[in-house]
Amino acid sequence: MIILLFGANELAMRRRLQELKDEADGGSGMLVTNMSTVDGRDARPNDVLGPCMAPPFLAPKRLVIVEHLLERFEARGGPRGSRALGAWEQLPADLARGIPSTTTLVFFGQPFLAEGRPRAVTKTNPLVAALAKLPDVLVEEHPALEKENLLRYIQEEAALRGIRFKRGGVFESHEERPPETDPAQLLANLLQGDTLSIANELDKLALYTRDSGGEVDVAIVNRVSHGDREAKSWDLTDAIVDCQLGTALARLKTLKESGENLQGLLGFITARFRTLAPVVDLVAAGMPQNAIAEELKRPNNWQLERDIRAAKRLGPGGLKLAYQYLVEADRTNKLGEVAEETSIDLLLMKLCSLAEPAAPRGWR
Repeated sequence: MIILLFGANELAMRRRLQELKDEADGGSGMLVTNMSTVDGRDARPNDVLGPCMAPPFLAPKRLVIVEHLLERFEARGGPRGSRALGAWEQLPADLARGIPSTTTLVFFGQPFLAEGRPRAVTKTNPLVAALAKLPDVLVEEHPALEKENLLRYIQEEAALRGIRFKRGGVFESHEERPPETDPAQLLANLLQGDTLSIANELDKLALYTRDSGGEVDVAIVNRVSHGDREAKSWDLTDAIVDCQLGTALARLKTLKESGENLQGLLGFITARFRTLAPVVDLVAAGMPQNAIAEELKRPNNWQLERDIRAAKRLGPGGLKLAYQYLVEADRTNKLGEVAEETSIDLLLMKLCSLAEPAAPRGWR
């Protein structure tokens, strides 16, 4: 059996994957020896076909999960569309010859970042479209939850954890009051359709209110969950513009381990320097911070202060060199001249070497 499992609702996808693991195990306790996980970011077709042909050992099924492969062929937006299948073009024909009935092959397409924006695998993906033509293939798409569906999901998941939502809330004098009065709506606005993060936040809220009967209001959501509004990718780009190589490499390692798409991270880094470009020009022209904030219609806060420090270190020459490094990294990735992981590691080293590390935040 071949299953194409993809979409933006990651929690639903992971629950479905757990169902398939339970089916493969069949109560035998032998899942570990009968499950193969293939990392599609650098895999070859034979890396998928090989494990499929092995019979299960003391269990009803062998489960083969292929991760991060479908994402490689999804359109990134802009002028560059979907990637050609290349060596993977022959895979559907090879699978059409048949795999053992005791094998469940799952192509698991997770949400990913591209050009700094969250994206998901869709049915228009060329590899999905090619595999979907095979007989007896199950196509299971879990689209993003939005509006009423998202609110209903949050309310249902909260009820399963014994959480009772209550409008309003009591705020401390130092706390910023959000515009939302409904705690479910606040969670939806904070985390959008990221169902996995919503589930994690609901677990935290259930634990936080365990001694108060599970009653959760807007003030509690704001207190417990507000810090997760900013994506982890910003930690990476902030470390890069601050020229903190050690921190940048550590953040990159964390993102890799969480399954982030490296080409997407490259787009996110490029977008960060694109945002920095007008600041560099205005700093070079001698404009003060308050005038820069007014000119760019940006808040006059610590983030702008950080960008101004970075602009002073880089200057127009450094920014031009940064773009050269980014273009070169993108070129080598697309042509396959350098492995993606090596390419982005080298890029971070080059970008962080453009100037000395910045002074700590708040330093004058």
